[in-house]
Amino acid sequence: MAVVISILAGLLVWATGFNALYAVHGLGCGFGWGDQVLVGPFTLLNAALVPLWLMFLALGVVPLRRAMRLRVEPALRSAGVVGGWAGLLGLFVTGAPVLLPAHCL
Repeated sequence: MAVVISILAGLLVWATGFNALYAVHGLGCGFGWGDQVLVGPFTLLNAALVPLWLMFLALGVVPLRRAMRLRVEPALRSAGVVGGWAGLLGLFVTGAPVLLPAHCL
């Protein structure tokens, strides 16, 4: 069971990070954080989302490193590494828009 969790951990971190960013974005827009300008084009909503995104990026490295150290068959280790990279890349790509000025509809 631990091997299965190690293989899926990268994608689980991505899913959790995506949902957290989506939830904070919705709450921030609901509370009007997108209208409160801090510096230049960045708003209070950006100030809430960027640290959350960076935290999940740092957390996304953990499953990747653990997968590289797995003492199992090479195919299982490779699956864990691919899952770790997929989760980390997914976090980067789907979270990168938090660096843009916030848009609340």
